[in-house]
Amino acid sequence: MALSEAQLDLRRAHVNGGAGVMVSGLAWLAAAAAFFFSGPIPAFITLFVCGLAIAPVAQLVAKFVFKAPAAGPGKKLEWIAIATVPVLLAGFFFGWLRLDAAPFAAIPMVAIGVGLRYLVFPVMYGGAVFLGLGAVFIAGGAAGLAAPESVAAPVTLGLALTELALGALLARRWRGA
Repeated sequence: MALSEAQLDLRRAHVNGGAGVMVSGLAWLAAAAAFFFSGPIPAFITLFVCGLAIAPVAQLVAKFVFKAPAAGPGKKLEWIAIATVPVLLAGFFFGWLRLDAAPFAAIPMVAIGVGLRYLVFPVMYGGAVFLGLGAVFIAGGAAGLAAPESVAAPVTLGLALTELALGALLARRWRGA
């Protein structure tokens, strides 16, 4: 099977990636709420716990909300998402290491890890939209590291809203296809 056919199959099964992006946006939104109401450490914990649920919840959303078909031959490309989990874990690990000394820098470190992971998603789904999303996360993480106490919480909220909007756009395009 050609790569483009596998990508098309995966886009069908994962709502153009929109189900996962929207669920991730909700995780970031929960972290932003925790950030604003309780501070950076509860926000980091919230993001970690919610982040663990992104993949299974996104699969349930794709299946039961969007009624997306199961992945066929494109399923072989899902190994990319699995293989890049260590990048996410590295973001959380480096954030966790700095949690005591620089708690406001923890979530920006996670954002950079998420952004780096998004950079490989065009191989799974095709197109450049995930390159842009990865760049937004990396830039947001860098801004959060440059001035963590003043921008970390608003950047967390901005990343959440970016994912929610992009996820909705991806799902809308999926419905139109």
